Amino acid sequence: MATVIGFDIGGTKIGIGVGDESGKILGMAKIDNVNTDPNDILPLMASEAKRLCAEAGVKVSDCPAFGISAPFPADALRGIMTAPPNNPKWRNVPVLDYLKGELNIPGCFENDANCGALAEWFFGAGRNCKDFIYLTMSTGIGGGIVCANQLVRGGAALSAGELGHICVQLDGRQCGCGQKGCYEAYCGGRALALRMQEELKDKPDSMIMQIVNGEVEKIDMIALEKAVRANDAYALALWDEMALRNAQAFGLFINAFNPEKLILGTMAWAIGDLFMDPILKYLPRFCWEEPRKACQIVPSELKRSIGAYAGIAAALNYLKEH
Repeated sequence: MATVIGFDIGGTKIGIGVGDESGKILGMAKIDNVNTDPNDILPLMASEAKRLCAEAGVKVSDCPAFGISAPFPADALRGIMTAPPNNPKWRNVPVLDYLKGELNIPGCFENDANCGALAEWFFGAGRNCKDFIYLTMSTGIGGGIVCANQLVRGGAALSAGELGHICVQLDGRQCGCGQKGCYEAYCGGRALALRMQEELKDKPDSMIMQIVNGEVEKIDMIALEKAVRANDAYALALWDEMALRNAQAFGLFINAFNPEKLILGTMAWAIGDLFMDPILKYLPRFCWEEPRKACQIVPSELKRSIGAYAGIAAALNYLKEH
C-alpha cells in the first residue's frame, strides 16, 4: 500500500501530512504562513516532511510521490507559486522543483480546489464516482471536476474548474476577480459579507448590525445565518437571492456535465437544510429533469479535515495518472 507525502499551502497555515491510500493519516504538522518568506519556509516544509516520515517509520525514499495543494494564480505546469494573494513575499517561487530536490522523489502541484475534489474522490463523498463536481462553497467558490474518471485541468492555463467565475448576470455585481456578474460575486462568503457591510453600514438598527454589536467589519456569513434563523426581512431576502443564484449555477453545471454528484463544501455541511432546501426548491427552473434526478447533491464527507487529505490525494492521483 503506497504511503505518500502531502503539502497543503494556505494563506495562513501550511499543512504537511503523511498518509496512505486507505486514508490513514500517519503523521501531520502545521507551519505558520502569515507574512512569511519562502526562503525560510521551504526548508522547513522539507524538514517537517522528513521528520513525519521518520516518526511514522517510513523512509522518504520509499514514498513513491508527494503532492502539493496550492492557491492560484500559479504556474501549475512548472509548479511555481506566482502571486498568491495572501502571501505577498511569495512571488515566482518554484515550490515543486525545490521539494523534488530536497526529498528526491517525484511530485506534483495542483490547484487547491482540484485537490479538494481529489480528496473527496479518494476518501470522501466522491468515492466510486466517475463523474462529479466539487464546489468549495466558502470564502470564495472554487471548483474541481472529475469527468470520465479523470481530473479535468483544461488547456495550457490548466485553469479548468473556475466555476465560481461563470457569469450569472450580465453587467452584474463586481467580482474580486475583475469581472462582473460572477457566480462568486453573488454566493461567495466574502462577497456576501462585503455586500452586507456596504448596505448596512448606515443602518445601526438592523438586526445584523445588532448581532455584530455595531462593528460593521464583523458582518459575515455567521451573522447572516443568525438573522435568517430569526426571520429578519433583510436577511431572508438576501438568503433567498443567494439560493436562487446557487440553483442557477448548479443547473448550469448539471446540464453541462450530467454529473453523478455535486459535492458541496463548507456552507452546505456547516449550515445544513437551511442552506440546501431553498436551492433544491429553485433548481428545477434551471436544469432538465433527467440529469437533475440523476445527480445527487451532497455535502462534503471530509468537512474540516479536507485540507489534511488534499496534498495526499494529489500525490495518489499523480500515481494513478502515471
